[in-house]
Amino acid sequence: MITEDRIKYLQERIPQVEVLNVPDEQEPPSLFTVNGVEVVYKKAVTVIGAQKKSGKTQFAGLQMAACISSDKQVLNGAIRNTDDVKDILYVDTEQPWRDCRRTLRRVMKTAGYCYDEAWNEHGIRCISVKDIDETDRMAMIELAIQKYKPQLVIVDGIADLIPSINDERQSKEILAWMDAMACQYDCAVEGMLHLNFGSSKLGGWAGTVANKKFTDYFLLKKDKEHGLFTVEHEGRGESAPKLFFKIFCPLGDKIGWWQPLDTNFIAELTKEDAEELELRNLMNAAPLPCNNASLVLWLMNVKRWTSKSPADKALRKCKELGILNSRREGNHSIWFMINVPDPQEQELELSDD
Repeated sequence: MITEDRIKYLQERIPQVEVLNVPDEQEPPSLFTVNGVEVVYKKAVTVIGAQKKSGKTQFAGLQMAACISSDKQVLNGAIRNTDDVKDILYVDTEQPWRDCRRTLRRVMKTAGYCYDEAWNEHGIRCISVKDIDETDRMAMIELAIQKYKPQLVIVDGIADLIPSINDERQSKEILAWMDAMACQYDCAVEGMLHLNFGSSKLGGWAGTVANKKFTDYFLLKKDKEHGLFTVEHEGRGESAPKLFFKIFCPLGDKIGWWQPLDTNFIAELTKEDAEELELRNLMNAAPLPCNNASLVLWLMNVKRWTSKSPADKALRKCKELGILNSRREGNHSIWFMINVPDPQEQELELSDD
């Protein structure tokens, strides 16, 4: 039988749950657009699903990069931040710290910063609850939300917050908790879940409950042969067109950054093709011909490299791929595009004089 105290509590909550007809501008805003479609709303839960190592964290990283980018977009505008720079809380529940740092450094590079800058100075806070007692993890996350007041909370991943994602009660509790965090703290909450093996369905009871709770659902797939990630979106309203991207790590770069791919080239594009295409596009924008020191400095400025080593490697790779060549002029090496004839080898036209 319901108690008087419980009745009083429910009566006080009625105004909080009443649905009003308010102007559209008072509706919770979306944080991003993906290919022109608004996604990831405040006061709502978003779910990112994929098989193991298929891009959940990578896609979350792209959203973080859009949040802190000076021009508020990544992947040539395929993902756009709909407002000012946003504060983010990234919660890691499963990765070793080394992998987590690599992801956040890639966020910095994709957003146009040096990877060794402090990401917390650009609005990203990251906590790891991997080694926190399971019974304290949710409380720790809520305390972090209260402290940092983020507009976007990313939980990577949901399954590690409960003993079993196959338990109906626990699954309902964790999704209800995510929903409550989004509403109470006026933020968007994104959670990541693995798919059932060999399937496109979210795993366990948690996946079943998530299907009822999410406002946006992103399904990530990876083509290992081409190093290509595909993002499929399902929204309560309009669904965004597919998004394609890859991690570009030229010349042994262990961090790399995310780059878009033209869908016309996806079927046959290999990692080597993508690297050559990126380097060729880069050199088309370079101030060529110029001496080696000037080109190295230009590369360091454009790519925000903190040492000349990756620039030297890039130039060697360009020469190996037949993009650039060099010649000696006095004490200097001069670089020039191969598709432009060497000025020293051009035949001079004869005048009529």
